[in-house]
Amino acid sequence: MSFSPQVLAVQAYSFRRRMLSWKALPALMVALVPTFMALVFRFFAPHEQGGTPTPYRMYGEILAPMCLYFVLPFLSMLVMLPILGELYEKGAIAYLLTRPAPRWVPLLGLYSGGLLALLPLAVLCATLPALILSPISGGVELRFWLQRVVFLSLVLWIGAAPYGALCLFLGVWSRKAVLWALALLIGWGSIAGSITGPLRALSPHRYLFGLLRNWLDLSNTLGQFSVPDPDPPGTLLSLLVLAGYVLAFLVLAYQAIRTRDVL
Repeated sequence: MSFSPQVLAVQAYSFRRRMLSWKALPALMVALVPTFMALVFRFFAPHEQGGTPTPYRMYGEILAPMCLYFVLPFLSMLVMLPILGELYEKGAIAYLLTRPAPRWVPLLGLYSGGLLALLPLAVLCATLPALILSPISGGVELRFWLQRVVFLSLVLWIGAAPYGALCLFLGVWSRKAVLWALALLIGWGSIAGSITGPLRALSPHRYLFGLLRNWLDLSNTLGQFSVPDPDPPGTLLSLLVLAGYVLAFLVLAYQAIRTRDVL
């Protein structure tokens, strides 16, 4: 028996609720934070001073890491956590979980719909700052800007996969999912992945920053946001580790939804 229609139906519901309604506004405001910073830099930064970074460096060395450290975790929480929260509050979760289909079907639909909703937010987060900064970038060719925009969008969406899966698991497993998400995405993710210590190698943020560094051609000694990684991961290792986290969190979410009641 094929469950594809049920998955697609839940996916469409999840996407509409998180992207095509006023409830998308909080996530949209978070996605626009780098744009606001780019506007401030363009119109108020003293560009004639030698210590001020060029617009191209501002985008790659400040805005891009900030998107990874702060914007991505909050986008993942604002998109993924309310999906299950609304279903439990309205009692609609009972309808989904009592249908003649395995519980992984609505779970996969909710996850894929939320991930699709995060894609335009990731593109917006990467594109608007570049549109603001590129006209004042001097001799930097357009193709280099396009390359950074595409790769930053891709890194953010790739990062949304494990972070979104983690949020989905927390939404099923705990009634205090927001607190857990803040602790794990910010504490274990952004902070532990940026400092020396045993947790750094286990943090998905380390591997996301590895992709960012490799694809945007950033220096490993970039120190505005993190301690330099003594053994930075390569692209293949980063992708494999992140894919492993996605699978692990989805399995945990499935195990949790099998045992949680519908009320």
